[in-house]
Amino acid sequence: MDKKKKNKNKFDGQFAGIEFKMMKSEAFKNLNIHTKWLYMEFKYRFYGDNKYHIIFTYQEAKNIMAIDTFIKCRNSLIENGFIDIIKRGGLEKQSMIYGLSDRWKKYGTKDFIKVDIKDILPEIYKTKFKKGHKFMGNRFKKK
Repeated sequence: MDKKKKNKNKFDGQFAGIEFKMMKSEAFKNLNIHTKWLYMEFKYRFYGDNKYHIIFTYQEAKNIMAIDTFIKCRNSLIENGFIDIIKRGGLEKQSMIYGLSDRWKKYGTKDFIKVDIKDILPEIYKTKFKKGHKFMGNRFKKK
């Protein structure tokens, strides 16, 4: 009987991995564990031809972490050069479109392009609304 050799290089299904160079970089070491996990989620959504067209909705983010954690981690990924916002969503339930970035390779050098999230997103994305705020239409009346 012949024994069949198993091919160790075959993957079942989708694969999301990172380069060893990235794992040892200063930019990656500065990320917390939630941010690293979120980056893996972005890599999981990368199919080979959609590097600049990765859609990640808040509804999908709720399934893996709290929304506030998602926003902080996403902002950290942008500021450290791992992802970029390609198209801002929001109005009429359009999703934000992200792209994988290679800016992290120049992190810590003078050639690194620093992106401040406050310059990209409008003020409405940075404001936390409380009950009774006029933006929410005063659905909650003060007694």
